[in-house]
Amino acid sequence: MIAGQTKISGAVLADNQNRDMLDLLPFPVLAITADASFVWLNHAAETFLDSSRTMLVGSNLNVFFAPDSPIFSLIDRSLSSGRSVSDASVSFYSPRVGARRGDVHLVPVTGADGGVIELIITIHEQTSFRQFEDMNQFKGAALSMSKMTALLSHEIKNPLAGIKGAAQLLQMELPEQSHELSEMIVTEADRITSLLNRIDTFSVDAPLSLDKVNIHEVLDHTVRITSASFGRHLSIERNYDPSLPVLDADRELLVQCFLNLFKNASEATDKTGRLTIRTSYNLARYMAQSATRKLVHLPLQIEIEDNGSGISDEVAAHIFEPFISTKIQGSGLGLAMVASIISDHGGAVALRQVPAGSCFVINLPLSDDINDTSLSDNSAGIGGHG
Repeated sequence: MIAGQTKISGAVLADNQNRDMLDLLPFPVLAITADASFVWLNHAAETFLDSSRTMLVGSNLNVFFAPDSPIFSLIDRSLSSGRSVSDASVSFYSPRVGARRGDVHLVPVTGADGGVIELIITIHEQTSFRQFEDMNQFKGAALSMSKMTALLSHEIKNPLAGIKGAAQLLQMELPEQSHELSEMIVTEADRITSLLNRIDTFSVDAPLSLDKVNIHEVLDHTVRITSASFGRHLSIERNYDPSLPVLDADRELLVQCFLNLFKNASEATDKTGRLTIRTSYNLARYMAQSATRKLVHLPLQIEIEDNGSGISDEVAAHIFEPFISTKIQGSGLGLAMVASIISDHGGAVALRQVPAGSCFVINLPLSDDINDTSLSDNSAGIGGHG
């Protein structure tokens, strides 16, 4: 049975050994009373709700979700009927959990008098499989378009080099008042060449140059570059989990990945800009491969959050599509490159909605798993905006 089909009976929570087993499940399982107060939840539910079991037990579900949330109508249906209730594609949103969507199953636990005393709730997020499907579609589109341009790129670059060289030679013979025009030719030739180079990046499907990499060293290096150049105005806060293991990764590609994310944050913020970088070990983060639907563990998590202008709902709905940009002169390729790099490492990148600004979340596999999960064969990929 796949995760989305799993059913859990109410009796399993009566035994501590069963609770220990439920703690190992990669999807949220929680028990509430008839008035929606927390009784128990597993580790995945703690991660989903971004809070600890100790803090949650005894509090009410309405702390997290608005009264009109679909979860409460499901609870009412289960309580009134005394039967299990399921619903697909339930939307969850709150400042605590962000925007989520998943399949929900509720099982009532009855007392001696036959009345419902508790409800067991399981939540199976749909983001995993659908995200890989979208990643495959978007990266495939970027690769297809870029490979078309690659056929023309070489033929365009050669005459461009000749035009630039001729303009530089002419400049030596032209009067000084005409230098502005020759310099314009050189500048525009360089600009077109640079644009072609950026597009060519997507047509290259070279294998990763893997080595042992400390993700914090990579992030610190990228922060130094950012602080010395385009991100001088940013106040950068780093909140690292020092227990994270090293990765088998391509260091230079990861640097390029984070530079693109930091540059987006820089351009989205003003002089009071703030960039927050968090790393953590996420036990509950799994992703289903698009071809086999095999669950792959992606525990190493990097969150990059800014307090900038944010991303509109309209753009957010297409945020991983190539050539989509929130900037007036943006090419829409910056985060497409980020997505390509992360997917080639067997990971995933997603936009998390936050009250203000933007937060991009990257999840990567452990070193032992990267060869099994690497998607450099383009079986899956992700796009972005830039």
